[in-house]
Amino acid sequence: MRRGIVFILIQFILIGIVSGQTKEELQLQKQKAYDDLKLTRELMEKTSSQRSSSVKQLRLIQTGINTRASLISTLESEVDLLTGSIHETGVKIGQLTIDNSKNREEYARLIYSAYRNHTHYEKIMYILASTNISQSYQRYKYLKYISEYRIKKASEIETMITELDRQKAQLNVFKNEKLSVLEERMVEQEKLVGQRSRKATMVNSLRRKESQLRKDIKEKERIAREVEARIREIIEEEASRLNARNTYGALTPEQELVGNDFRKNRGKLPWPVEKGIITIGFGRHEVPGLRGSSVQNNGVDISSSPGTEVRAVFEGQVTKVFAILGANYTVLIRHGEFLSVYQNLVNVRVKTGDKVLTKERLGEAFTDETENLASVHFEVWQERDILNPEEWISK
Repeated sequence: MRRGIVFILIQFILIGIVSGQTKEELQLQKQKAYDDLKLTRELMEKTSSQRSSSVKQLRLIQTGINTRASLISTLESEVDLLTGSIHETGVKIGQLTIDNSKNREEYARLIYSAYRNHTHYEKIMYILASTNISQSYQRYKYLKYISEYRIKKASEIETMITELDRQKAQLNVFKNEKLSVLEERMVEQEKLVGQRSRKATMVNSLRRKESQLRKDIKEKERIAREVEARIREIIEEEASRLNARNTYGALTPEQELVGNDFRKNRGKLPWPVEKGIITIGFGRHEVPGLRGSSVQNNGVDISSSPGTEVRAVFEGQVTKVFAILGANYTVLIRHGEFLSVYQNLVNVRVKTGDKVLTKERLGEAFTDETENLASVHFEVWQERDILNPEEWISK
C-alpha cells in the first residue's frame, strides 16, 4: 500500500509538470495575440481620422480579425486543458478517497487488535502463554509489528488527508480559471463579430473605388517586378565578378560560417522592425474590395508606427543599396548564400560594402502621411530562389 501511495504521488507531480509546461505555452501564445491586437488597434486609431476606407485600413482590420480568431482558438485550447485538469484531479480525488477509506478500515482493525492487548501486563501474559520459546518470540515480533504498522498507517492516513485537501483546493482553482477563460472567450467572440461587421462596411466602401484600386495594383506589380529584376541582376553581377556559377561557390570560410548560422536560426530571426504587424503575407493574395483580382507578394509587408526604424535580421554585409521609383530605397544584405531584402526605406544609414550586426539600424520605414502608417517590405532569398520570410522570422 505504501508503494501505491508513493506511485500516486509521483504521478501527481509528473502530471503537474507536463500540464504546467503546456499551460505556459498557451499563456505565451495568448499574450502574443493580445500584444498584436493592441498594436493593431493603435495603428487603426492612427488611420481613424480618414473619412474614406483604404486597402491598408482593411488589411489592418483583417489582421486583427485573424489574430482575434487565433486568440479565441488559444482560449478554447486553454479551456480544454483546464477541463482535462479538472477531470484528472477528480479522478485523483476519487482514488485517494478509496485508498483513504481502505486505510481507515485497516487502521480500525489494528486499533481493535491493539485494544485486545492494550496494557503492558496483557502483552506479557500473551507472550508467556506461548507453548514454547519460538512461539513466544514470534508473538513478541507480532506485537512489535502491529505497533509499528499502526503508526505507519496513521501517518499514511494523515498524508492522504493532506493530499486530498490539496487536490480539492487545486480543483477549485481549475474550475475558477475555466470560468474566467470562458468569460474571456465570450468577450473576444463579441469583439470578433464587431470587427467582421466593420470589415464588411469597409469592403463595400472600397468596391466603389474599383478604378483607383486597379491602378494601385498595377503600380505595386510594377514595383515588385522592378525590385525582383534588380535583385536577380545584382546576384548575376556578383557571380560574374567572382567567376562562379553562383556566389555560394565562391564564398569565403567566414561567409560560409555566417550562412550556416543564418540557416540554423530559421524560425528564430528577429523581425526587421521592433514592433509591427504583417498586413500582407507571402504568396498570392486577393485585393480587398476587388473580387477576382490578386497580387503576388515575394515577401511580407509590415505596418508600424511613423518613425519606425528598420534593422538587420542577422549579421552580414550590405551587397547593394538602390532606389526604385515609388518604393524609396532598398537595402540588400548578404548572409553567406542567403540575402535579406529591406524595401521602402528612407534616411538610409548604410552603404554598399558595410558590415552590419544583428538588429543594427539600416534606415527608417517610409511613412505614408495620408494614412499615418509606416510600412516596410521584407524578403529572404537563397541564391536565386525566393523564400517565405514568415518561416524565418520568429513567431
